[in-house]
Formats: sequence, structure tokens, C-alpha cells
Amino acid sequence: MISMKDSVTRALSQYAAHAAVRFHMPGHKGRGVGRLPFDSALPYDVTELEYTDNLYTPSPNGIFRDEINFLKSLYGTAATLLTAGGATSAVFAALAACARRAPGLPVLCDRKAHLSVIHALALLGLEPIWLDAGTVSRENVGALSKKFENIKFSAVFATSPDYYGQARDIPALAELAKTLGAPLIVDNSHGSHLFFYDGGRLHPLRQGANLVIDSIHKTLPALTGAALLHAANGFSEDELRSALRLAVSTSPSYLISSSACACLHEMAERGEEAHAKLFERVARVRDELSALGYTLEPAYDPFRLCISDKNAKNLYEFFADRGIVCEFYDGRTVVLLTSVRNTKEDFECFLSAARQFVPTPPPPKKPFIFCLPKHAIPLRDAVMRRSEIVPISCALGRVAAEPAAPYPPGIPLIVPGEIFDDSTIGALSGYGIDFVAVTAEAPRLT
Repeated sequence: MISMKDSVTRALSQYAAHAAVRFHMPGHKGRGVGRLPFDSALPYDVTELEYTDNLYTPSPNGIFRDEINFLKSLYGTAATLLTAGGATSAVFAALAACARRAPGLPVLCDRKAHLSVIHALALLGLEPIWLDAGTVSRENVGALSKKFENIKFSAVFATSPDYYGQARDIPALAELAKTLGAPLIVDNSHGSHLFFYDGGRLHPLRQGANLVIDSIHKTLPALTGAALLHAANGFSEDELRSALRLAVSTSPSYLISSSACACLHEMAERGEEAHAKLFERVARVRDELSALGYTLEPAYDPFRLCISDKNAKNLYEFFADRGIVCEFYDGRTVVLLTSVRNTKEDFECFLSAARQFVPTPPPPKKPFIFCLPKHAIPLRDAVMRRSEIVPISCALGRVAAEPAAPYPPGIPLIVPGEIFDDSTIGALSGYGIDFVAVTAEAPRLT
């Protein structure tokens, strides 16, 4: 029998065994009728009762208090909160906590920001000042500090690592944020596992970030929707929880919560060992793929596999036809997310298929040019105006009402309030986006 170390899973198991008759939510009453493949999980899908506590308003002696203390101890933080609302809710809470301290001030924001960041900024009425955070280094922090010295910010926000396993220079960004007198928020959604590898040195908590978001379900063995919000320093648990409650359901999933707690207890016990073994397996795959002629993109995240090929779509579909489903592909790269649940057999199966495909070197990468569409109206104003959906061929000169982004990775090429130009339209069309949302009330701008 598997030992249940965490108090949430243990309490749910005890309650499921005890509650023979349920006159409380949810309506399935802990019973299935054979229609769902997960009927066996229903007895553990409960609601907020005196016995089961409340994730977002935990009682001093409830089942979540031990877990909150455990997480704080595990990560060495001032506060670590669990959310069943995904990284989306944690991003919102982090920005809201900063906005409450510095109302009305803008956010110095990495343009490589997920859709959830754009939505949070709009809902909170925070105007971004966009930054190409990839250019920030310890060599130019002084120059950037001088550039922004006359602006006060509520926060500095960065995404690291990204979908491709590429990272920002977090120590440099932390120094910049400190100079500007603002907390550094890092969306580490794709790097939750890094805390449990090589002493956690690659994780933003070890590199000077003030607030960090971990979307643990992406790369650790937890159910979809499990995420963490960490405060390394400067923010209290009550402060963060108050902000988090603005963005979450009042009925958090106990299945997600239980899976997160079980996952993190497992990682506390064997995460370093498991990731060391995974590192060896991924390194072997890299070596063999290179020997087979595949082009592998270098990554900050040693567990991320990014294979570039002239026929990336064909490569993705080739693997999928053989039951090997990768995360996604774009015009030139197939991205694979690995985790400690990937077995030796998984990698052998993948390599067996890879040996049957003839790779084609990708075209040279186009140099990245940081160029933003023209700005017409504030982000929140654009989101709150009446909008309409138009063919992208008719969007030239119109003002975006919603972020437009290929998904995944969900990084917008245009955000609300910006003007569609030829370059943006061409890029979105290249990703297969045929329709976009534009403001109906704003005039056409050229």
C-alpha cells in the first residue's frame, strides 16, 4: 500500500471511508454510474466542510495548515500558497499584491508574457511598459536603471524559462528591480521541476526573485490546475491569499489539491534523485538524436527537448501516428516536455521511432528584432470596449481588443490597445490565425 504522507490526501481518504451518506455538495455524492473512466475518484471529490477545511481560507487546525507550513519549509520562503486555479490565478495574485502596494503604477513587463499576464494586467487596470527582457544582463543593468529612473513601477515581471526552455538572466533582472524599487515577479510556470535538480540553483527562488509562480502540473506529477505562488521575501501569507481570492473559484478542487500535496511530498523525498536519473536519460537521448542527424536547440532547462527540422509539422505527426505525442510544434521546432514519470521505456520507444525518420536541417533562424505594434489606447480600455471579430485580412489599421497569439505557446504577437500592421498580420497568418478581435468603437488608424 502506498503511504500517504500529506494531511490533505490522508484526510480525504478517511472522509471517503466514513461518509456513507452525503447530503452536501457536489451532486454526484461520491458515486458514479459507470459513465466516467474516473468514477473511482469521485468519493474524494468533496466540498468545503468543517472536516475538509478550505484551501483559500484555511483554519488554524485544518488539513491545509500543515501543508502550507510544509511548503514554506520545503522552499525556504516567507510564504508559499497552493492554488487549484493554475498559474493563471497565481499570476493574477502576484500582480494584484504588487498593485495594492503601489496603486496606479505601471508594470515593467517582459514582452514574452503569457496570455494570462495580459488578462491580469487588463483586469487590474495595470498598464505595461514593455521590455525585451532577453537583453537584460548584469553588464547593462546600470544603463537600464538610468533609462527608467524617472518612472515608478509597481512590479517588474519576467517569464523564465519559456516553452522552449530558454531563460532570462534572473539575477540581472533582480538587480534591475531592486534599483527601480519594485519587486521582481517571475513566471516560472515551465520550470517548477528545476527546484528539485542540482540543489535548485536554476530556479528563480535561488536567483533573487521576490515572487515566483510555479505551474507544477506542467513538469511535475500533479493534476492539471495545480500551481504555487511563492514569496521569497517582502510579502506575507495573508497578503498573498487575499490577492489570490480575487482570482479563484470559491469551490477549489480537492482532487487537484490532493494531487499537488502528494506530488510535493514525493519530490521532497526523492525529487533530486529522480531528476538526476531523468537528466541522464535525456542526455542520452540528446546524444543519440545528434548522432542521427537531428538538430537540437540548446536550452537552459536540461530536461527540455527542442528538435528543429525543416519539416517540423511532419515530424510531429510522424511521432503522433506512432502514439508518441509531443507538446507542440511551430514552423521549425517540435517541443517535448519530459518529467520524472517518463520511463526508460518511453525514451526507448521515442528513439526507436526517431531512427525511422529522416531529419532535414531547418533553415537559419531569422534574427530577433524587438519591434512592437503601435499603441493606440490603454490596455484595459481596449479590453472593456465593444468588440467584433473580423477576418485577419481586414484587420489592418484596427485596434486589437484581445491578445492574438498562437497557442501553444500563448505568447501574444499583439495585445489589446495596439494597432494591427502588415508585419503582425503576416506573422499571425503564418500561424494559421484567420480571425481576430478588434475594437468596434475605436476609429481605424493607419
